[in-house]
Amino acid sequence: MVLNAFASALKQKPRENHRHRIEHCSVVTEDILRRIKALGLVIVPHCYIWEHGDKMEAYGEWRWDWMHPARSLLDLDIPIAGHSDSPVSAADPLLRMQDMVTRRSAEGKVYGARKRIRVEEALRAWTLGGAYASFEEDRKGSIAVGKLADFVILSADPTQVKLDAIKDIAVEMTAIGGRIVFARK
Repeated sequence: MVLNAFASALKQKPRENHRHRIEHCSVVTEDILRRIKALGLVIVPHCYIWEHGDKMEAYGEWRWDWMHPARSLLDLDIPIAGHSDSPVSAADPLLRMQDMVTRRSAEGKVYGARKRIRVEEALRAWTLGGAYASFEEDRKGSIAVGKLADFVILSADPTQVKLDAIKDIAVEMTAIGGRIVFARK
């Protein structure tokens, strides 16, 4: 129904760079993914398996690769952005990135291992992906001359720690607009 609504809206008022979004996009099929790609949508997938992996059990193991399918989306060059879905899950970007990378619950069970993405891809979803989804990639999402200078300094490099330890990386400092708004003592 959502895809039909977007198709109808775009037929009535075509826009080349619309960036219409679907939040969650929790359970898909190959056909749904093809339609998403054809419509040029941006997907903001769930990534809360750490807290809620057990809820995937009811769908059956054969569907786990079709749930929260960041890997499939990226493989089809469908833009994605990260989100926490707070308060349903913790508003903790590093835990959410770990979810996308490991797809492992707090109990240690992996749901849909074939849909894992690389750390660099998760970082991109949470930075440039979010900026792209909101038409702000010219001023947010990366560190470059002329951009807002919103960034964090972390206690470790997420690409260099064990995948299950990404969530344990501490934020040492946060800058917004080039001003330090948080610094760990």
